[in-house]
Amino acid sequence: MRLLFTPAWAIAAACLLLAAPAIAQPAETFVEVENGRLAYETCGRGETTLVLLHDGILHKAAFDAAWPALCERYRVVRYDRRGFGASTPAAAPYQTVRDLEAVIAALKIERPVLVGSSAGSGLAVDYALAHPDGVSRLVLVGPFVAGFKPSAGFIARGLKLMTLFKLGDIEGAARDPYILTKDADAQRHWVVDQLKAHPGNVGANQKERFAVDAKPRLAEIKVPTLILVGEIDIEDVQDQAKALETALPGAKRVVVPASGHFLYLERPEAFVRAIEDFVVSNASVAGQSAKMEIN
Repeated sequence: MRLLFTPAWAIAAACLLLAAPAIAQPAETFVEVENGRLAYETCGRGETTLVLLHDGILHKAAFDAAWPALCERYRVVRYDRRGFGASTPAAAPYQTVRDLEAVIAALKIERPVLVGSSAGSGLAVDYALAHPDGVSRLVLVGPFVAGFKPSAGFIARGLKLMTLFKLGDIEGAARDPYILTKDADAQRHWVVDQLKAHPGNVGANQKERFAVDAKPRLAEIKVPTLILVGEIDIEDVQDQAKALETALPGAKRVVVPASGHFLYLERPEAFVRAIEDFVVSNASVAGQSAKMEIN
């Protein structure tokens, strides 16, 4: 998460990333950045390039469930931020926007669609503010953007999850009720395995230099923006999604039924369909929210 007044990885823990069954991964490739390197993966081809930005607790594998379908339709890039997955831990303070700039430059990407999950949504917004002509569209999933103050309940939830992580109770943290629907046992088992395999993910962003508040500048973002939010996601995220829909001139909010904070993990077909419809339409209508008709 991306706030100055709350411990960064406590906020990230509050939006714990839960995922779908893993798929085989190729050998890692890397982009060199200042004081480190970032692991990335690409697939597909086409005029439209999606750059997937993971949340603040797992890494690029979080997109596995939607990855094959997206790769059939677009050129797709995903990478591990510093300290996550196979990327090198941060040796000094850094800015995630600068790292994203390095990935986009190294892979020669022109005006991508930035698809950010949770804290990754904050990164997408920060990049769009820094490069207003450098993106074609934004997709913000379960968004948490700099400048929105979390509720006391949200902070308490994050601190509880942080305590569980410190105690090594990954299973307990994975039982958080807002992230997946109650029957998503396979995804919960999977994420426990991922967090045990990548313990450095928890607290990986402690050296991140956080962006200034994006909230007062949201009206500067003119590109079409799709805001996706899971039906059972926590109230803070629901409220922020509504606020972003109002503040962003080209925003459309879609609530996805039977899903939690990381809806693309639990409902990958809905996630892919929403992106495809959004890209094909090449537009979104401000103030027009909807509930997806998915059985």
